[in-house]
Amino acid sequence: MFGRGASVASGLNWTVPKEWERYDREILISKIREILPIEMQKASTAVYKKFLSLLSRKTRSGLKHRLITTNWDFLLQKAIDEQGFKQLPVWLDDSWVFHFNGTVENLPDNSHRSPFLLESDPASQRVASVEANEAYNRLIWDFRFVVVGMSFECQIDKGLLADLNKVEDDLPIGFSEWIFVNSNQNALKQVEQNIKIALPKCKTVKVQAYFEEWVMAEMPVLKEIGVLNT
Repeated sequence: MFGRGASVASGLNWTVPKEWERYDREILISKIREILPIEMQKASTAVYKKFLSLLSRKTRSGLKHRLITTNWDFLLQKAIDEQGFKQLPVWLDDSWVFHFNGTVENLPDNSHRSPFLLESDPASQRVASVEANEAYNRLIWDFRFVVVGMSFECQIDKGLLADLNKVEDDLPIGFSEWIFVNSNQNALKQVEQNIKIALPKCKTVKVQAYFEEWVMAEMPVLKEIGVLNT
């Protein structure tokens, strides 16, 4: 699960300007959709390509990875598309990067995509969509998660955790393992706390590192737990 820290590692440092807070919600979304693709052109998919290369070469036989983001950009999807896969690799569960909070990517048909959500939105702003529903319905049956550069601090993301809490006693996610990667120690503590509130029986591991540093080190904790081969 990728948050803003992964985008920053790709050189996408842009954030919504504070002065834009005065705009009505739909105007604000329109402005984000206009400027973010331009800012993406200044970024690089190199760290994501290195990440995908590691998964391709090192993933233990029989395991698959699913990629989810709360970011609006589609740099990770671009990195996957640039691989030129002729068929879905055995280590990848889906070539589609699931966007929980919407995306600025424009496809011929965006009717099934998650709605565009702002950090300032209340949790009730999230409505059902094919993309988010499919991601959620898979997520609750999963057991191991890696969270990169996010804290689940805004209300829209806390709403997602509240939904997970409702099923935590009955499904595998309630007893899941979470690995948090973040360069900021306080952010690591915060995301662990937020996950523990939602899923009190889960296990957690904190990795204080920038995403690009962790990837260059070949994600050692994933080797330690047997996800990646040494």
